[in-house]
Amino acid sequence: MKKRIPQTETAHSSTPEDIAIEPRRPEFDFSGVSKYWLKDPFTSQFMNAVSIVVPHSERTVIDIVRKYADNISDAKLLRDMDALIRQEGRHTLMHLRCNDLLKKCGYPAIRPFERFHQFFVGMLRKISSPAWELAMPAAFEHFTSAISRDFIVNHTFWTGDQSNAAIDFTNWHALEELEHQAVCFDVFAALERRTWLLTLSLFFIWMPAMLVSAYGMQFYFLLKDGILLKRKNWGSYLKFILESLQMLTRGALKYVDKGFRPWNLKDVQIYQAQKRKIQHITTYHFLTVRMPFPF
Repeated sequence: MKKRIPQTETAHSSTPEDIAIEPRRPEFDFSGVSKYWLKDPFTSQFMNAVSIVVPHSERTVIDIVRKYADNISDAKLLRDMDALIRQEGRHTLMHLRCNDLLKKCGYPAIRPFERFHQFFVGMLRKISSPAWELAMPAAFEHFTSAISRDFIVNHTFWTGDQSNAAIDFTNWHALEELEHQAVCFDVFAALERRTWLLTLSLFFIWMPAMLVSAYGMQFYFLLKDGILLKRKNWGSYLKFILESLQMLTRGALKYVDKGFRPWNLKDVQIYQAQKRKIQHITTYHFLTVRMPFPF
């Protein structure tokens, strides 16, 4: 029989009452979408690199949230957890399809990288205490919500005002990541008073791992494409890194504040505007095309 973990005094959902975590099942038609579906090769291959780590990361989120669900009694938080699991299940399926297509584009290093990522996360789970294991999904969602928020707010930086089905896909995914951004942190805070442990795990484990994974795979993709073999592209590549780096490195210290909760008024406004923006997305159909797919 599993030992129950006592809940803290903050064991409740912090998702605003007017934010409904809604599992959606859109499909997308990527026919006619070019290989570099965002503004340029640098933005496109960065998002493709992030896509590589998404499936196993989101499976880990699902597995850990389910593992500790019996320790949660707050009804709204339990509903949020169920909706999160269903959203992440759909995201995992989508990205497995995306990554299969990426592998067909001539990137043989994807498979060994996936195996290493799975080994690394699995090893850390085996040696982690419940507190450190609970910090994992909260850390993963820290990054996905940061990337999603940046994609929504700085849309022109990423898309160059392009419009295609791949960008619609990313807009939908970004909305759902923002929508459930608080759930994994709420589960962590419900069962662990020392929320500063999340800051430590981000600084010493997950931030370095994310930076190496995202920028490392982006570098590999750009090298295989021949983009970085041309000196004229080096400046644009370094500029992208400098402009995007803050997105992945800021915000870790906020978890030291015992009263911190992920949602704020600005996030609510960003979320509501994004939800209105993507109402035109109805039904698309997946087609097998020779192109990398988005985050």
